[in-house]
Amino acid sequence: MTPFLLISRSAEYETRLRALLGDRLAVVPGEFLLLGAEAVVERVESTPRIALLGPVLNFEETRGLVEELIERHRDIGLIVVREQRTDLEDWVDDLPLHAVLSPQATDATTSELLDRLSAWLVENGRANAEDFSNGSRPGFASLVSSEPVDDVSASEASALERPSEALDEVVLGESIPVEWEFPPLPDGVPSEAIAIVAPKGGQGKTTLAVNLATGLAEVAPNSVVLVDADLQFGDITAVLNLTPERTIVEAASDSAEDELVLKTALTHHPDGFFVVASAPSPELGDLITAAALGRLIERLREAFRYVIVDTTPGLGEGTLVTLEHVTDAVFVSNMSVAGLRATRTEFQMLTTLGLMPSNRHIVLNQVDKMSGLTLGDAEALVGAPIDVAVPRSSAVLLAANRGIPLIHDDVRDPAARAVRSLVMRIAPEAYPKRSRIQRRRRRGTE
Repeated sequence: MTPFLLISRSAEYETRLRALLGDRLAVVPGEFLLLGAEAVVERVESTPRIALLGPVLNFEETRGLVEELIERHRDIGLIVVREQRTDLEDWVDDLPLHAVLSPQATDATTSELLDRLSAWLVENGRANAEDFSNGSRPGFASLVSSEPVDDVSASEASALERPSEALDEVVLGESIPVEWEFPPLPDGVPSEAIAIVAPKGGQGKTTLAVNLATGLAEVAPNSVVLVDADLQFGDITAVLNLTPERTIVEAASDSAEDELVLKTALTHHPDGFFVVASAPSPELGDLITAAALGRLIERLREAFRYVIVDTTPGLGEGTLVTLEHVTDAVFVSNMSVAGLRATRTEFQMLTTLGLMPSNRHIVLNQVDKMSGLTLGDAEALVGAPIDVAVPRSSAVLLAANRGIPLIHDDVRDPAARAVRSLVMRIAPEAYPKRSRIQRRRRRGTE
């Protein structure tokens, strides 16, 4: 019997929940949402009693799943797994949910919520106690009996029946809002700042920045921050399927000198890193000075082990200031002659200005044997050796459309392996430990 169902795009959260629930958990990867909510629910073989939706699902996807699940399993209990944000009340008002659970909630909090909701379903005739029985498994003892559970109050039961009535009553499993604590930097370990630079747009700069942050977060959890410094048209939050409450406009303000204020300007990603989102409009982006961007990078370096800055294409004032405040620069170009020559021009200008970082990494992106150029040709045009060659792959666009970093979406893809080698140039210990997890997830989708 698999009474619990998880639909999520987070392999990390799936692993945590599997460790907690074992073979009582069925999982359908959120990637199937590309085919529609109906296709996802059709893959559910058993009759789930409680469905957990998320994390990394947007509102429309969640609504479609809720509608399909209720149509097929009228008495199912519904939990959305989502960080506490300002629009949380809108979700609860618009969706017939039974509870909201933070993805950062402890195992004890998660167990307590599932215990209480399971007991409520049994008490109200929506499920049988045997549906949840798991022998003597700790944390679920109350489900072996159909007796009412003392800590499920009448008001909570009422709210469960009519979820839109009161937010405080609906959110049974929401843990205390997470107060993010930046892990202290080890003594003698300097903070590293890495600028991602490209002479033109469309070179794959943002994809590399996202995956570099993801890989470094494996070895420095919650001590990596990714800054979207493309102030007018940055799209990191779109690539990562994030909905930030605040952006670089707040992070670069004078009030962000206070660390508590700076924390509120960060958006946390489930893979263990933070994001400073780009400005919500080009007009607001224009208000951020290059000096303010430089100060932001320095403040972040005081708190984080790795600071990754995705810059505006070209060598504008913001990019030049960024290069003054970083230890490394990753230069990205595709296999076009124009892009490679522009990269060489960048090198010459930065060397003349004395702004070339001490650690330089050259990435040749979208490598294609049909381009008419060889790797040797590219090196001759750039005037320097290529450090990482990333082959052209459809998996890159697929991962971006799913809102999942490539190195966690398809670890066996050649492009993902090449990007991983870039991560390991910065942090050699960033070996792909999650590969087994990802292979299991892919097998489940075949």
